[in-house]
Amino acid sequence: MATSLWVTTTKALALPELCLQSPKRTAACPHLLYKKSKLAIPKLAVQANEIVCLCLTDLNPLLTPPSSELEKIDQQLAWMTLTQEYRLTKEEIMALIRE
Repeated sequence: MATSLWVTTTKALALPELCLQSPKRTAACPHLLYKKSKLAIPKLAVQANEIVCLCLTDLNPLLTPPSSELEKIDQQLAWMTLTQEYRLTKEEIMALIRE
């Protein structure tokens, strides 16, 4: 049983390096959320029903309606970058955040 606990602890400690976050992020994310993922995220080596780390600092602004045309374009580019980086749809990423 101690071995099982060790494996779980080791995996949890490794997660901050493998968070769903902006590919442009260079510093540690100040607002992390760990939750059970309903889908697999191969880029993060996360299988369905495993724990995934989400950087809410990077993801929450994507859920806010843009206040200008420039902000709208920036948001669209950010979504495009995230979906390409993690090979997930916008809807799948939104579900990860909200569920």
